[in-house]
Amino acid sequence: MPIDLNPMPDAPIVHVRSRSDTELPFSKGILATSLLATGMRTEEAYHVATVIGRTLVGRGLTEIRSGELAELVAETIASGPGPTFARRYVAWRRTRRSGRPIVIALAGVSGVGKSTIAARLGLRLGISRVLTTDVIREVLRTVVPTTVLPELHVSSFERSEVPAIADPEDGFALQMRAVHAGSLAVAQRLVAEGHDVILEGVHVEPGAMRRGLEVAGSNAIVIERLLTLDDVVAHEARLVKRRRDAPARRGARHLEHLHRIRDLQDRLQGIARSEGVREHDVLAPGGLTAGIVDEITYELPVEEAVLA
Repeated sequence: MPIDLNPMPDAPIVHVRSRSDTELPFSKGILATSLLATGMRTEEAYHVATVIGRTLVGRGLTEIRSGELAELVAETIASGPGPTFARRYVAWRRTRRSGRPIVIALAGVSGVGKSTIAARLGLRLGISRVLTTDVIREVLRTVVPTTVLPELHVSSFERSEVPAIADPEDGFALQMRAVHAGSLAVAQRLVAEGHDVILEGVHVEPGAMRRGLEVAGSNAIVIERLLTLDDVVAHEARLVKRRRDAPARRGARHLEHLHRIRDLQDRLQGIARSEGVREHDVLAPGGLTAGIVDEITYELPVEEAVLA
């Protein structure tokens, strides 16, 4: 049995009994990982989980109800990291028990760190399905020929170089619309199966995922963010690092077209502001995870939270 399933070396295993009357051994590692959704630091989460494990053993328990464990966790958080984290833990737990799928759409141009942020966010929120619109675009390219939609077959920042369209500057809008259709179809399928998903990419149009799922009658909780990098020097430095560390991601071409990428960011910011989608500067202080969790729990109606 993995050592993290035991709260203390050589101590008896404490089983957690769920509402459905199933039992699982208490896991310090699993609890600590789940606490990351509150926005607390990793070391804080593991400290809280360690304290909980020692408390269970100190009380001589061999079994505890999941609800009782949750109360103990909230009390421990309140006396440690603080009441704000405790309230967020309780609200997040109720949201997860509501059964509603969560869709998080992260828009942003090349080089702002969308992929890294999406992966970290997935880990913190326990969402294993993290998709990029670049992959969806590649799939579409295999079935939609260049003669039908030339905009689909070039990079987003090359829209002004696309031939055979009436308005070259509108090529990005056409590309984003096509990729959005594929992204929405994937999101609808996952939501219908009860799965959560994080979707990230330059082709995520702020406001479009929420509208699309609402039209489809989905019960998903949809959270959208535009990730930005206002500091152009920092943006350039990130692309230089990409060119050095990940040559397959075409950092050199991104550097060459940095001014166009910055223009796309301005365009996405305009869309986000008109749609009421929040922006998050990746260099600004403030927790993205905490803000998203707060918005997710706010999206859950009070009656659902109570019933959960």
